[in-house]
Amino acid sequence: MDKNNHTEQNQEEKELDTIQEFLTFEVDKEIFGIDILYIHEILKPVPITRIPNVEGFILGVINLRGEIIPIMDLKELFGLGFCDILPSTRIIVVVTGEKRAGLLVDSVKQVVKIRKDKVSQADEDLSVNYSELIESVSQFEESLILNLNLSKVMDYAGEEA
Repeated sequence: MDKNNHTEQNQEEKELDTIQEFLTFEVDKEIFGIDILYIHEILKPVPITRIPNVEGFILGVINLRGEIIPIMDLKELFGLGFCDILPSTRIIVVVTGEKRAGLLVDSVKQVVKIRKDKVSQADEDLSVNYSELIESVSQFEESLILNLNLSKVMDYAGEEA
């Protein structure tokens, strides 16, 4: 009995090594993903304090429980115009190292589990459209998910905030 439990546990650990989880969201009808490990929380839109003389994609800052966090409009960052604030609009608060930022997106979809062999690095053709902001592309069911290179996105937030 113990041997079977041990074998099942090893099998689960092996599966975890081959699975990557992404929070998927929509920007201008495209599906994007962020590794779930970088997600701090998801917020409904809140009042944003504007900052003068910053790039257009930096909407301003919010006070999140005493911490000042820059908010970026991903649609504008990708050069697709500004995100409309609708009932489905969300702010995804992400964390990498010591940096936090909020990403304004059209809507949040779901968390998906993708086998690592279904994740491929972005090629040159893709990087022309979205510059270096896309790290990889995943296949989930019938759709492709463009996975953000969060460290590059955070570099944009860090320059301005």
